[in-house]
Amino acid sequence: MKLTYLGTAAAEGFPAVFCNCEFCKEARKLRGKNIRTRSQAIINDDLLIDLPADTYSHFLNNNIDGDKIKYLIVTHSHQDHFYKEELGMRHGAYAHDMRAERLKIYCSKGAAEIMGKIDGIENYTVDFAALNPFDTVTMGDYEITALPARHFKGDGALFYIIKQGEKTLLYAHDTGYFYDEVFEYIKDKGLVFDLASLDCTNIDIPISDEGSHMGIENINRAVKKLEEMGAITDKTVKVINHFSHNGNPLHHKLEERVKDYGYKVSFDGMSIEI
Repeated sequence: MKLTYLGTAAAEGFPAVFCNCEFCKEARKLRGKNIRTRSQAIINDDLLIDLPADTYSHFLNNNIDGDKIKYLIVTHSHQDHFYKEELGMRHGAYAHDMRAERLKIYCSKGAAEIMGKIDGIENYTVDFAALNPFDTVTMGDYEITALPARHFKGDGALFYIIKQGEKTLLYAHDTGYFYDEVFEYIKDKGLVFDLASLDCTNIDIPISDEGSHMGIENINRAVKKLEEMGAITDKTVKVINHFSHNGNPLHHKLEERVKDYGYKVSFDGMSIEI
């Protein structure tokens, strides 16, 4: 299983669209891994995670054949994770000779409600359904379990466990600190993650466990708890991702900040094979 990070920033991007703070000015000067677009990832070449407005540029920059994508999972309906207009480019005169004739979408309740209100959605080449927390579905040879997130209450925001064969991946962004029932589910199922990708939006800006994101301090406690139950081991690849410009996510500074924890710092275009 291969995970490729297409976008690694929070909603405003990095450098942020209209910001002139010292962090954003430095990112514009350094460029490279410091240019972070809105959050999105792809598993192998057929399972897409989230659909921000940056999807088009992500496909171009990473040589992705969009017509081959069979599956899409959406975490929640905030626009930096779900830009519904992009679905309109997948039918009629906008898309010919697609190798995946239909796109199967599973998503949060809020994202499903938005799709259901799209005029003419019945003519799109998509099938969609909302997932409830702890639902497990099969998409091709992937087994996907939805977990409840603290983020965007009322939307039914989710994050995901993704299995393919003997490999298991935790993709946990825009989550907030995990609910107790999430830890209990992981423990009861005896899950062991080959890769854990964790929400580090706040970096070093303090946020309580009741908040809608995490920072390094929250992640450290979540990782410790997962280690204690055996879900994260010394073989697990641990990645931090989804950074706000307010926390100063300059890549080299982040790497220095977390080097003692064994975390990899994501960047746009980074691929990890497990």
